[in-house]
Amino acid sequence: IFPPKSSLNPVERERKTERLSLTMMMMITMQYAFWILLIFSISMASSSTIPSLRGPGIGTNYGRYSSNLGAPEIGINYGRYGSNLPPPEALPSLVTSLSIKHVKTFDMDPRITTSFANTGISLSLCIPNDKIPLLSTNLSEADSIIRAFILPYHKTTIITSISVGNEVSLLPQFTPHLVSAVVNVHRAIKRYRLHKKIKVTTTHSLAILSRRFPPSTARFHNSIGESVLKPLVRFLQRTKSPLMVNVYPYLAYKQSFPSIPLDFALFQPVNGSKRRMYRDPYSGVAYTNLFDIMMDSVDSAVKALGLPKIPVVVSEIGWPSSGDPGEVAASLENARVFNQRLVEHLRRGEKKVTVYIFALFDEDQKSGATVEKHWGLLYGNGTKKYDLNISPPV
Repeated sequence: IFPPKSSLNPVERERKTERLSLTMMMMITMQYAFWILLIFSISMASSSTIPSLRGPGIGTNYGRYSSNLGAPEIGINYGRYGSNLPPPEALPSLVTSLSIKHVKTFDMDPRITTSFANTGISLSLCIPNDKIPLLSTNLSEADSIIRAFILPYHKTTIITSISVGNEVSLLPQFTPHLVSAVVNVHRAIKRYRLHKKIKVTTTHSLAILSRRFPPSTARFHNSIGESVLKPLVRFLQRTKSPLMVNVYPYLAYKQSFPSIPLDFALFQPVNGSKRRMYRDPYSGVAYTNLFDIMMDSVDSAVKALGLPKIPVVVSEIGWPSSGDPGEVAASLENARVFNQRLVEHLRRGEKKVTVYIFALFDEDQKSGATVEKHWGLLYGNGTKKYDLNISPPV
């Protein structure tokens, strides 16, 4: 059985991925230019008002990112780096209390899978990173994983997807093996005729982008664009599987503090008399929030590879409720506002996107800064931190 794992905290993963080598550091410098340009553009447009969200120039769903997944689905990430967290058997009732029907995990623990049997709640599972090299060359290993962690449970527990690793696209020990590992897991799933029910993919951080601004000109890093992401996206398109990306407006805001306006990162009120706006000079699409810019950047990077659009699932997104002294944006109220406006924003759009909020619980055993421990909708003991209306309108 795989040992219980959670995600690394979002800030740690972003930093770890973007500190791979001197070459990566040079690429990061280019990314800082993105924020400088964005800050300037938003500042210049900060007095602009948008009289109608459906007016000319406003992109579909306020952006143009791809989705053909039907109604928006709001899921939750379940990480386990916390002391005295509720046992897996308590999870279904806690998740149901939030009006959430989709859970994403960072492992394939049978105890968790079993706890969601016959609940109507779906699971997205994850194969640990260290399995990737062997999976890339050994189809029998992939078959063994499916037989041990999927076949005994799929008839009673709804399993919708398997992520082969988490945020490994830029890690040199995994990059050469990633596509082959994903393909082999899919072959194993297909052997048991579950490939239409359970999709196989992998999860990326936004660090895969070397250029993010303007969003219509976004590009993937040259080191992985043609060699990894192009064949991977082709595989996902062929198998009708989503591209999964972790999107964190809070991290983008924090990196640029205090220049990017907080309300731009928090989804400005729809009925505000004055709303900040950035218009992409090449596509003409107007943006009123940071999330849509980040999403359209991914969409444009796929297009730049010469590939058609692919549905994107936001595998992680959220806002911390507390941080170290001076991190005033990491607050309980901002976390509530961001997550509530995110839900409302997705429900308003003509095209929908599935997101998994990070995270179900605060995780006090995570190392590092205080902010890394406070992304949960619930405290570690299972009590709600704030009210969040996720239920779809009747």
